[in-house]
Amino acid sequence: MSKKGYIIGITVILITFGFLLIKGLDRSMMTYIEVGQLLNQSQLTSENEVYQITGIVQPGSIKTSGGGQLTFILQDLKDASLLVPVTYHGIIPDNFKPGLQVVVQGRFSRKSRIIQGEQILVKCPSKYDTPLKQNES
Repeated sequence: MSKKGYIIGITVILITFGFLLIKGLDRSMMTYIEVGQLLNQSQLTSENEVYQITGIVQPGSIKTSGGGQLTFILQDLKDASLLVPVTYHGIIPDNFKPGLQVVVQGRFSRKSRIIQGEQILVKCPSKYDTPLKQNES
């Protein structure tokens, strides 16, 4: 193979690698949005866009069905009147409970105004925060 062939081959490999790297970073760089931002967004990109929505599991809203479906209501962190229902099929985190802050990764339907969750992440409880010094005044 000639020197020109090697250069062309390496160039094709580098371009392919660069394209795959950019596509991978694009998918992993999902931003966190709050319930209020989701509901007030006038231009959601598409029904197939995956969002990471952060909010609080509304007390009294958790329901499970025999088919393994979990439904609950996610409320905004700042304005408890902003609510969005979530449906989820999958493994429920052990520490998932009402009143906790969670991140739901999933798709939001503008028509039904429901999040179809694909993954639920529970924020660490405050017991892991560092304790305040006793003698602070």
